[in-house]
Amino acid sequence: MATPRSCANPACPQPPPTTPTLLLCSRCRTTRYCSQSCQAASWASHKHSCNRQNYILKFIFPRTYHGSARRAHPLCPADAPFYALHAALQIAFGLPCRYHSFDFTVKDPNYILDEDPEALMTMIMRQTNNMNNTRGNPMGDDADMPREYELRLTDPAEGEHAGIDRMHEGRRRHPRTLEKNSGKWALWKLFDKAEYQGKKAIYTNDFGDNWEHHITVEGRAEPTDDFVCLSGTGHPVAEDVGGCHGWNELKDAYRTQQPSREQREKREWFEKEAVNGDPEGLAGDRVNAWDMNQVNQRLRAASNVWARATGQA
Repeated sequence: MATPRSCANPACPQPPPTTPTLLLCSRCRTTRYCSQSCQAASWASHKHSCNRQNYILKFIFPRTYHGSARRAHPLCPADAPFYALHAALQIAFGLPCRYHSFDFTVKDPNYILDEDPEALMTMIMRQTNNMNNTRGNPMGDDADMPREYELRLTDPAEGEHAGIDRMHEGRRRHPRTLEKNSGKWALWKLFDKAEYQGKKAIYTNDFGDNWEHHITVEGRAEPTDDFVCLSGTGHPVAEDVGGCHGWNELKDAYRTQQPSREQREKREWFEKEAVNGDPEGLAGDRVNAWDMNQVNQRLRAASNVWARATGQA
């Protein structure tokens, strides 16, 4: 590897100390050149070792109380597709796979309906009218409708899910939203693109309950082929618990010293019947239970998960 003052092109006509300010290779972010011409001249040899660095990401689900927010910090290969990241997050958050649809989105910074109830009601009325006129598509061809997302990376199986997920899929689409298959869109195409820098990125799982996780790029690391979790917190959410409200009610049932009959029933359901429940319950610090060793063991066992998920293995 070249030193900070040396151009990586062996045939560079400007050796130190006359080398001007060096340019960083935008792909591997480790090799430097004095000019684009030197980079082009060296590409034939450099391309064999030019690997994109991993991302250190933070996923946080803030809509909760009674304990710290659910979060995870995965180390992610930059060339992996977003479908693989979804599969890794299912493991990191202890969720049953393939129960619900999902997407990764970039929020349109001009979308203000979240803070404007009157405008939101107007949009809902327009959506209802569109659904009546377009056989169930709330957006129809109405490109003037407020656009919530600039980019939407979709579940390859979107449209195959039934029930609540199917009902909510249409509301997430828009004629002016760029949609791409998450199985074919690599992480670097979002996180390295200047047009998406500084904008809110979101991972949503289960459109009915709307488990919406905010995404932050916290750093870069040496390239690897596997997903690894560096840290995390927050007990896995029970499937079919009833969204954020139901999850908080379940935690309330464990916090109280004198649970009601309904709260005792909630406890019993979580400990004995829930698909991904926990026989130890959520009392005390169990509400924040998260086993990094177990998570990473499962990730290692699925080390080719992103290749299998996209049919590349």
